[in-house]
Amino acid sequence: MSAAATEVFLGRQPILDRQQQVIAYELLYRDGRSDSAEVGNDAQATAGVIQRLFHDFGIHTVLGRCAGFINVDAEMLMSRRIESLPRRRVVLELLETVCIDERIVRRCRELKAQGFRLALDDFSAYHERYEPLLEIADIVKIDVLQLDRAALAGLVRRLRLYPARLLAEKVESREAARRCLRLGFDLFQGFFFGRPALLAS
Repeated sequence: MSAAATEVFLGRQPILDRQQQVIAYELLYRDGRSDSAEVGNDAQATAGVIQRLFHDFGIHTVLGRCAGFINVDAEMLMSRRIESLPRRRVVLELLETVCIDERIVRRCRELKAQGFRLALDDFSAYHERYEPLLEIADIVKIDVLQLDRAALAGLVRRLRLYPARLLAEKVESREAARRCLRLGFDLFQGFFFGRPALLAS
């Protein structure tokens, strides 16, 4: 078997704090040397990330001392496999495709009780249905590209009523980074700070 046939890949994008220190990486499924991957099944993509993180590369090689954000859909969230992850090293990032209902909220509370951290992905508008999760989420990722200045400022004010730290994602320019700093975001992610890097093994 050729070396190319046995290569495995993983993407990671840095997440920084207000001092521009890398404190975490979002881990991304990659099936080759391209900058992105066609994901037909979110649960399978997450399983691939987990396999590569813990078995192919090793958690210390990928994360060092940082945390790893792992995208989870409803299927993976409900899976018992998720409970085998090291809860101090990973943040479970609920994809925006997850339909929020009592079953999902109950499972999130169960995982929080076990010590897992939760992040809400691609947040761009407040709705009452999110309240049960906002009360327990550790991090809310706000898609700054989806909102104009007034809407972004209003959403930040609304979410400050909850305990979660706010992460500005898809920050692509110096101007956007400065605006998010002024608004009081705690964490930052986007092409301005670093594009996803491809790891190959």
